[in-house]
Amino acid sequence: MHYYQIAGILVTLFAPKLGAIVDKLRPSMGITIVSFLGALVTWLLINSGNIWIFAALSLLDMTIMITASLIFQNLVSRITVEHRGKILGTGEFFTFLGSVIGPILGGIVWDFIGPKFPFVISIFVELSLIPLYLVVVYYLIPHLAETYSIENEKKSRRKINNT
Repeated sequence: MHYYQIAGILVTLFAPKLGAIVDKLRPSMGITIVSFLGALVTWLLINSGNIWIFAALSLLDMTIMITASLIFQNLVSRITVEHRGKILGTGEFFTFLGSVIGPILGGIVWDFIGPKFPFVISIFVELSLIPLYLVVVYYLIPHLAETYSIENEKKSRRKINNT
């Protein structure tokens, strides 16, 4: 139990650096990378036999989860004020729905199939959600107050460097 507290503190300390990395990525690219990495780390977690490797992979998995959250927050922060509340509310609804349904279904699968299968299902869910995330990003792009063009990023970097 204490490991999760230590890992949470360490990952929180990494958050500013992760935020700087997320600012440089387009949301579709970031979501795809984070989803693939999350699935890979989950697969490695299930197959790890050493407690120290498991602990290191858990820390990496928490870091990936925070990065995914930062990518979503970065995207939502660029949505116009008119639509921001609806998008935030919908995102929170699905987050909390997953927080309720996931453990229930995971427990049922654990009891009836086996202890590794909830994690295997998690891998497939994570990979199958990539197209859904990309569709959501595609539909959100027209409602952004600020775009992700490379020229805008170069201009903002020049302004920062000149100050």
